[in-house]
Amino acid sequence: MEKEIFKYNSKDLRKIIFCFAVIAIFWILPPIEPITKSGMEVIGIFIGVVLLLSMVDIVWPVFFCFAILPLTGVVTINDVIAGSLGSWIITFVIASFIMTTALNKSGFTSRLTMYYMTRKIAAKSPWIFTFSFYSIAMIIGMFMDQVPATAFFLMFSKEVLDKIGYCKDDKYSHILTMGAVFSVNIGGAMTPISHSLVMLGLGIFQEITGDTINLLTYMMYAVPVGIALFIMLCLTVRFIIKPDVSKFENFDIESLKDKNRKEMGLVEKTTVVIFFGTVIMWILPGFLSLFLPKDNLVLEFLSRFSITFWAVVAVVLFAIIRINDEPILNLKETIENNFQWGVILFISIGVVLGSIVSKPEVGLNDFIIEKLNPVLANTTSVLIIILLAFVTLILTNFASNVTTITVMTTVAVTISMGNNPIDPVAMAITTTMCGSLAFVLPSSFAPIALLHSHEYSNSKLIIFSGVLMIIFSTLLTTFIGYNIISTI
Repeated sequence: MEKEIFKYNSKDLRKIIFCFAVIAIFWILPPIEPITKSGMEVIGIFIGVVLLLSMVDIVWPVFFCFAILPLTGVVTINDVIAGSLGSWIITFVIASFIMTTALNKSGFTSRLTMYYMTRKIAAKSPWIFTFSFYSIAMIIGMFMDQVPATAFFLMFSKEVLDKIGYCKDDKYSHILTMGAVFSVNIGGAMTPISHSLVMLGLGIFQEITGDTINLLTYMMYAVPVGIALFIMLCLTVRFIIKPDVSKFENFDIESLKDKNRKEMGLVEKTTVVIFFGTVIMWILPGFLSLFLPKDNLVLEFLSRFSITFWAVVAVVLFAIIRINDEPILNLKETIENNFQWGVILFISIGVVLGSIVSKPEVGLNDFIIEKLNPVLANTTSVLIIILLAFVTLILTNFASNVTTITVMTTVAVTISMGNNPIDPVAMAITTTMCGSLAFVLPSSFAPIALLHSHEYSNSKLIIFSGVLMIIFSTLLTTFIGYNIISTI
């Protein structure tokens, strides 16, 4: 029998020590006002845990974070658990996973994959194939909440990659999954339909000014910017990342066509009806709000039910509807054998870290506002717009997008209402859209946490590409979106 000894892989041990050292430094450093002593500790934990999740493991740092955050005094362990595993986002993610599992098990995902891959456009070029895939993700992201759309496209992309012959270590696998999720997030920032972040920013503008920004005005800004940002994503993948697409040369699309002829069975049809019926219920209130007044009875009734409610209803339907005395989806079996609980934990800690670092007790928001004001007071209008857009993008890619939009839209509208030529409507839309564009860290947005934890993705590539997208977003919102609205 081999002798048991305590032993660590030296490379992993160095990473762990480095991450712990980062946390320790922030606990030792004196606070930089208005950041509090507890705030410094929270920021240190935020950075250290994000590094642990990215460099070491996606599970045990979650429990480490549960244990160490209460030591700061900003939150209790019950607060941490309630804000992570107890968050509605986690329930929604779990329900979304179950819905996509049902769709996959029914065979519809494979059918959809075959349909897409056997189109004539797929045979023209690997790049046309890739960017068409991205465009579908962006269009769906425009009308559907980003979390279930991301879960669907991660599953969809895995099916596509398996058919072509790419494995989880290939760079093309990484760019197909990353590009699809980035495209979903771009689409989500382009319209107010089913996107609460956009409505939050527009609501803040109305509270401050008493005026409203209609949804058409928002889309006149956001759609051109989103299309331009999508083009920059495609150019980045094609000319900067440059993955190997040689496996497309030996890929015979004709060999797949016969597999798409099997008719849909009752299980598959029922699954599709439940899944897309749920998607319709997610979209319907936002779509109707484009045409109906807020006090319309139908709109008021539908607005009472959240997207989580409809997702949970779908899960129940999958479990209780039986075909040939078998449920459409065996939930017990699915949760016990097909569920990635490590991913759920990973997402949960990203959610809570993003919200805790934005708490008033930390002082980070006040710090940002205090440092911005004197800079903005002596800066030209164009630089003010660029700076506000850039700061919003940085914040939303590290912390809670809800808090980011709340703080930065308030700051932006207040500044633009002063004695300067900045358009308050254009500025409010700028910070709202920028606050919706998350690409970098798992703490920024649940879809990005899903992407980081997916087996066919690469965190280093996500961060590198995400930083480029921040730069592109800053320039495009300033020089395209802002100018469109301010001119009108």
